Amino acid sequence: MNTPITTYLQEKLTEVGTAGFEQLAADTGVKVSFIRKFFYGGRENPRVMTIQPLLDHFQAQDRRAARRRAPAQPKEQAHG
Repeated sequence: MNTPITTYLQEKLTEVGTAGFEQLAADTGVKVSFIRKFFYGGRENPRVMTIQPLLDHFQAQDRRAARRRAPAQPKEQAHG
Protein backbone atom coordinates (compact mmCIF):
# COMPACT_ATOMS: atom_id res chain seq x y z
CA MET A 1 0.00 0.00 0.00
CA ASN A 2 1.63 3.25 -1.15
CA THR A 3 -1.17 5.48 0.10
CA PRO A 4 -0.62 6.90 3.61
CA ILE A 5 -2.69 4.99 6.15
CA THR A 6 -4.68 8.02 7.24
CA THR A 7 -5.53 8.88 3.64
CA TYR A 8 -6.57 5.28 2.96
CA LEU A 9 -8.84 5.30 6.03
CA GLN A 10 -10.37 8.66 5.07
CA GLU A 11 -11.16 7.29 1.60
CA LYS A 12 -12.71 4.13 3.02
CA LEU A 13 -14.75 6.03 5.60
CA THR A 14 -16.01 8.30 2.83
CA GLU A 15 -17.14 5.18 0.92
CA VAL A 16 -18.93 3.88 4.03
CA GLY A 17 -20.57 7.25 4.65
CA THR A 18 -21.61 8.64 7.99
CA ALA A 19 -24.78 6.54 7.98
CA GLY A 20 -22.59 3.42 8.08
CA PHE A 21 -20.40 4.44 11.02
CA GLU A 22 -22.56 2.69 13.65
CA GLN A 23 -22.36 -0.62 11.78
CA LEU A 24 -18.63 -0.16 11.16
CA ALA A 25 -18.11 0.41 14.88
CA ALA A 26 -20.08 -2.75 15.66
CA ASP A 27 -18.11 -4.76 13.07
CA THR A 28 -14.67 -3.56 14.19
CA GLY A 29 -15.00 -2.80 17.90
CA VAL A 30 -13.77 0.75 17.32
CA LYS A 31 -15.89 3.35 19.10
CA VAL A 32 -18.17 5.28 16.78
CA SER A 33 -17.06 8.50 18.51
CA PHE A 34 -13.48 7.84 17.39
CA ILE A 35 -14.59 7.04 13.84
CA ARG A 36 -16.49 10.33 13.66
CA LYS A 37 -13.63 12.36 15.16
CA PHE A 38 -11.14 10.82 12.75
CA PHE A 39 -13.45 11.32 9.77
CA TYR A 40 -14.01 14.99 10.56
CA GLY A 41 -10.31 15.66 11.18
CA GLY A 42 -10.31 15.74 14.95
CA ARG A 43 -7.71 12.96 15.24
CA GLU A 44 -4.82 13.64 12.89
CA ASN A 45 -2.33 11.19 14.40
CA PRO A 46 -4.22 8.26 15.95
CA ARG A 47 -2.52 5.35 17.68
CA VAL A 48 -1.94 2.24 15.62
CA MET A 49 -3.83 0.11 18.15
CA THR A 50 -6.87 2.31 17.63
CA ILE A 51 -6.94 2.19 13.84
CA GLN A 52 -5.67 -1.36 13.30
CA PRO A 53 -9.16 -2.93 13.46
CA LEU A 54 -10.37 -0.45 10.83
CA LEU A 55 -7.39 -1.21 8.59
CA ASP A 56 -7.94 -4.96 8.99
CA HIS A 57 -11.64 -4.57 8.15
CA PHE A 58 -11.09 -2.48 5.02
CA GLN A 59 -8.13 -4.52 3.77
CA ALA A 60 -10.19 -7.71 4.12
CA GLN A 61 -12.93 -6.05 2.06
CA ASP A 62 -10.35 -5.05 -0.56
CA ARG A 63 -9.03 -8.63 -0.77
CA ARG A 64 -12.56 -10.03 -1.19
CA ALA A 65 -13.31 -7.48 -3.92
CA ALA A 66 -10.04 -8.32 -5.71
CA ARG A 67 -10.87 -12.04 -5.68
CA ARG A 68 -14.29 -11.32 -7.20
CA ARG A 69 -12.68 -9.25 -9.97
CA ALA A 70 -9.89 -11.75 -10.72
CA PRO A 71 -10.47 -13.93 -13.77
CA ALA A 72 -11.06 -17.59 -13.04
CA GLN A 73 -7.96 -19.71 -13.41
CA PRO A 74 -8.31 -22.51 -15.97
CA LYS A 75 -8.18 -25.97 -14.43
CA GLU A 76 -5.39 -28.22 -15.59
CA GLN A 77 -6.48 -31.40 -17.27
CA ALA A 78 -4.90 -34.67 -16.19
CA HIS A 79 -3.08 -36.50 -18.93
CA GLY A 80 -2.59 -40.13 -18.72
